[in-house]
Amino acid sequence: MTPLIYKTLYSTMAFYRITSVLILFLAYMLISAGCKATTERLFDPSDSKSESKNTLVGFLLLDETERNDLAIAVSYVSLQPLSGENVKIDEIVELNPSLDIYRGSYIKTSFHYFEEEKESYISFSNHPKKSIFNPNKLDGDKEYLIRELNWTRACGDKCRINMSSMLNPFKSANTLKIKGKPGEIVFLGIFTIKTNQISGTSSFTIEFNRISDNSEFYQRRIDPVQEKIIFDPQFGKNQKSAEIQFLRSILEMQKSGFWYEKAKENLKILTR
Repeated sequence: MTPLIYKTLYSTMAFYRITSVLILFLAYMLISAGCKATTERLFDPSDSKSESKNTLVGFLLLDETERNDLAIAVSYVSLQPLSGENVKIDEIVELNPSLDIYRGSYIKTSFHYFEEEKESYISFSNHPKKSIFNPNKLDGDKEYLIRELNWTRACGDKCRINMSSMLNPFKSANTLKIKGKPGEIVFLGIFTIKTNQISGTSSFTIEFNRISDNSEFYQRRIDPVQEKIIFDPQFGKNQKSAEIQFLRSILEMQKSGFWYEKAKENLKILTR
């Protein structure tokens, strides 16, 4: 070959090597970007007016089923928390049980992402999807209720059942009318749902219950792993203990800001 041909071949090979390296680099960047962790945070109030109007509420909603452990011949309560993505909330527009009138407006979850310094994404939202304590930033002067539930029930190591239920708005509001306090964080309590299959069908009825402070629920044997998530071991099984865990979840979620400081203040009062 002449020097010109050698030079042309060398240039072509060098071009393909550089192109290959660039393709590998871009592929690595895309894969790395796809593997970035995503965390959720609540929007803080935008100004002093919003601070005096917004409220942050939270509650525990637990799918309660009985499980039998044949190895030790006892049963225990299995509590599967329903997180924000399972719970659809309506703003109450009109609620009149005596006239059988209900009008509501579904709260839509809005969020956006941005890249954090530590190469992770943060989803900002008024209604985070993943927290078991269902934190919701709402208008402190309005009332809300749970209208619909959609969740996957764990029924064994390899068993999952898709569950869906529209709640009667009058019964839902009677059990849990969601209302906070302007400028404050409010924990609304612990609630359970139980399902009862209608004989001869695949349909079921649903019980939606509030757990009161003196409920026998706290005396029952709960799956130890679930118990540590729901309650603070230092304070036992009670609503105060669950509220402490809720406030700690807000601190962990927010890192700083208006709701962080409010949660810190409330937690200090509860634990002193």
